[in-house]
Amino acid sequence: MIRRDFIKFSLFTVAFLSPVYITAKMKQDEYIRATVLICGGGIAGLSTAKYLKELNPDLNVVLIEKNPLFISCTFSNAFLGGLEDISFESLCFDYNSSINAYKYKFLNETIVDIKRDEKIVITNKSTIKYEYLVMAVGIDYDYKELYKTDTIKAKQSLLLAPPGFKAGSETLALKRMIKGMTEGNFVISIPSSDYKCLSAPYERACMIAHYFKSNNINAKVIIIDERSKPASNAQRFLQAFNEYYYDIIEYRNMTILKDVDFDKNIMYLKKYDKQSRMYLTTELRFSEASIIPRNIANKLIRKARLKTSTSGWAKVQDGTFRSITDDDVYVIGDTQGNTSYPKTAQMANSIAKIISLDLIARLNDEKFDYTTTMPENISYSIINDEKAISLVHTFSYTNELEVKSAVSQITYNEFISAKMWFDTLNNDIFALN
Repeated sequence: MIRRDFIKFSLFTVAFLSPVYITAKMKQDEYIRATVLICGGGIAGLSTAKYLKELNPDLNVVLIEKNPLFISCTFSNAFLGGLEDISFESLCFDYNSSINAYKYKFLNETIVDIKRDEKIVITNKSTIKYEYLVMAVGIDYDYKELYKTDTIKAKQSLLLAPPGFKAGSETLALKRMIKGMTEGNFVISIPSSDYKCLSAPYERACMIAHYFKSNNINAKVIIIDERSKPASNAQRFLQAFNEYYYDIIEYRNMTILKDVDFDKNIMYLKKYDKQSRMYLTTELRFSEASIIPRNIANKLIRKARLKTSTSGWAKVQDGTFRSITDDDVYVIGDTQGNTSYPKTAQMANSIAKIISLDLIARLNDEKFDYTTTMPENISYSIINDEKAISLVHTFSYTNELEVKSAVSQITYNEFISAKMWFDTLNNDIFALN
């Protein structure tokens, strides 16, 4: 059976394919026991399960994930751009390969409640008793900054202008929108607040522009950005816009999205005017849009009553990835905040290894020194079908955390490296070699 057919099959039968799935029907007073319980089957959660089982094959690790299939947000922009060999299928992976390789227990269930005082997590099917909890639950969207209390418009925005930061339906919706355009403006709106993967919207602009250019579509990509320059890799993205897409991408900095009329396809903007030193109100007609609202920690963080920062991210103890609220709860991946670590796939994987070392040390009554084990990060942004850029972060700790970064040139070698990195990460997590 080829992987494509297997993926289709697994959507309906995933809970029955592997004996290491838990489908227990329990009495009310029975628990599933976990030494380490991981909430969330994204890159952070899967990497944690893998590393823990590699460090201690006998460790009782349970992972809860509501989705029956892993769909990658990483490289989804390349799929939107129509790059060769990047299909929707290439973003999809079944959980079974990882489960069978690393022998952790998997619950394909939805978390209903988290009772930290009892060290219990309740799903729609089970109750799990844990010793240590890893929250790798991802993000939620917060439309209040855009639409205040207008929940109807927020729902409209999610459906008609998907942010694309939750892979799956949003990815396919954006692809349909892009392919359906014959002319007009595709608008990408970026918030001033922090969001998942800072370079993603600018890469998306390049990929949509690449699709228009490759298919001779007379359309433009307009970026609405509240910042004065791109939030990440600013020099390189501005270079890419001017060098490869000067007639397709229009970058509007210092511009605020104030409101949207989805019936008339009009955006109402405030643009900073240098001459008058005032924000002037303008209108922008669009054919399709991707409106990115403020990102915040997943609602399960609040359900667990874990402290969050004023910007909405889960707070961790200084120099660690343990929650500031509970020393037995770890917060990793895109949902964590109050650190200098970027929200990227490589960072999620790297931090997963660090907390796994910490957990193993604690279980062995040993101390773990975070200052001598620093994470590493590299992220790639695809510019066209043969060029990309990379951003590398290195971290060190003396009296405080120090961060150094380096941005590459726009080259073919970076494009090849990006594809190799994506394959290597997925092959490792899902044990595909």
